[in-house]
Amino acid sequence: MDYFGNIIEGLKYALPAIVTGYTTYYFLNRFFRHEEKKQLLTAKADLKKHALPIRLQAYERLALFLERISPAKLVQNRQPENNDKKQYELALIFQIENEYEHNLSQQIYVSSQCWKMVTTSKNATMLFIKKVSENPHIQSAQDLQKALIEQSAKEELPTSVGLAYIRNEVNELL
Repeated sequence: MDYFGNIIEGLKYALPAIVTGYTTYYFLNRFFRHEEKKQLLTAKADLKKHALPIRLQAYERLALFLERISPAKLVQNRQPENNDKKQYELALIFQIENEYEHNLSQQIYVSSQCWKMVTTSKNATMLFIKKVSENPHIQSAQDLQKALIEQSAKEELPTSVGLAYIRNEVNELL
């Protein structure tokens, strides 16, 4: 019994120390996990704070892109070099593609839905130009230029739809 008595006597001293040690470990572990989460949230908030101006700048560049490829603006900025309607149509489409390629990097700063909308607006604008150009009454590059301006005034343009989408997404950010 002396052997068991020593074990029981040892447990009287060890058990409170074990319970105290475990309790301390448990609460310190919880505290450090909480602090780590708090630091992570602070870091994310700082990142968002610094990333917001960059994202807004990307939206601005995409809005400017859509404005530039709007048919009425496009034909004002790109005058026909000669009277060839098909050559002018291709020059306008080339201008759109060139502007698009210049803004490709902006897709990493905007939502995938926004980028799809910008790409769809670009493609629909090129189709709009092709459709207007196919009109048999349009014979020259100057006729095409005039028709694009007139049709732009009559229809809702794909670029307008894209701009509205960008505005909505920016409003959600702010």
